[in-house]
Amino acid sequence: MQDNVDGTTRRADGGFARRRALAAALALLAAFPAAANLRAPRRVPEAPSTALAAPAKELVVERERLTLLCGAEACDVTAEYDVTAGAPERVRLEMVLPVAGDVTARSNGGTGEVSVAPARPFRAEERRSLPEPGPGEPPLHRAAFEAELHEGANTITVRYRQPLGGEEVGHSSRRAGRFVQRFRYELWPLREWTRGPGFRIRLAIGVERPAPGLWQRWFGHPRSVACLTSDPAAPSVEGRLEQRGERLWLDAELGPSFPDRITCYVGDDDLMPRY
Repeated sequence: MQDNVDGTTRRADGGFARRRALAAALALLAAFPAAANLRAPRRVPEAPSTALAAPAKELVVERERLTLLCGAEACDVTAEYDVTAGAPERVRLEMVLPVAGDVTARSNGGTGEVSVAPARPFRAEERRSLPEPGPGEPPLHRAAFEAELHEGANTITVRYRQPLGGEEVGHSSRRAGRFVQRFRYELWPLREWTRGPGFRIRLAIGVERPAPGLWQRWFGHPRSVACLTSDPAAPSVEGRLEQRGERLWLDAELGPSFPDRITCYVGDDDLMPRY
């Protein structure tokens, strides 16, 4: 207890307690508008596509050329395989992808009819190797077709359009963040094939981007692309970035060993993963 100037008494800690309560109330009021306006970062779920699964008949895959032409919301995918057959034969080929249609397949220039159905039930290897789907990811489908092969060298080409996923980064209650897009591709089905001694995967990704001027290169954040692998020992896809026309291209080569999957990112250059 302490004496006031007029001789009355008061509690020594009363003023401190009232000030502490007032400060807490003001802090709560100040935080409430920000908390009320804060939103979760924008997220677009995506699901992967896969390389062709090996057919029942014995074939040798010599290389895959994987080309992605990426726009604002999706990539046009061309997967081309060089395959050697010991004799003329007709084979059934399958792949998994996150779209229900618009898939075309050609073997040695001839067009094959493609059927697309839900991917489940998964094959045993798919159950072991496909990542567990995340919240809201699109359902997977199985595209199947028959290819007419002749003895010796053959070319099989599959084309489809795969939506890009992604996530907003750096957002706050006062400003929108920047969006980083994402594309996943499963390479492990190629291990089911007999692979030629010089087997390689040639990767080419072209993203829409006018050539940036000097000011944008120095002070802006031009669009870029980078890919990571599922292999912790070699996490980055090493390649060459080059502006060609209205697209920025990433060219890379994997093989003869390769990771289970690659994940490619498209966004501002300072947001790209680097190792």
